[in-house]
Formats: sequence, C-alpha cells, structure tokens
Amino acid sequence: MKTTAERVEHMMKTLHIEGQTEFGLLCGASRSTVNQWLSGRIKNIDPRYAFKLEENSPFNAKWIILGEGKIRK
Repeated sequence: MKTTAERVEHMMKTLHIEGQTEFGLLCGASRSTVNQWLSGRIKNIDPRYAFKLEENSPFNAKWIILGEGKIRK
C-alpha cells in the first residue's frame, strides 16, 4: 500500500468502518478531509491525525504517514 488512499481504505476495511465521518472521528479529521485522502487530493496524512489514529486503532503512525514499517503496533 503505497498511497495514502490505499492505507485509509485498508484501515477502514479492517476496522469495519463504512462511513468517512466515522473514520474521521477516530483521528479528529472532518469527513471532507477523509474524502480528500481517499480521492488522492491530499497526498499525506498530517502527523496529528496519524498519532490520534494510532491511539484509537491498532495501526502504527509511521505506517499511516509513510507506508513504511510495521502496519500494526
């Protein structure tokens, strides 16, 4: 999973989340921001969202941001 969109899709599928709003609640992002990640308009997830996601999910912030390292904590 090289792109932010691929990683977000993977996280949503793994967490059984269908809605962009629900995913946004996990990281403090708006539905619009999540939509832009999925569409590729925003290429990188800001670290503040990635670390919040790391707190609220089993995913590693480094992987969320860069697509490198272990996927899960």
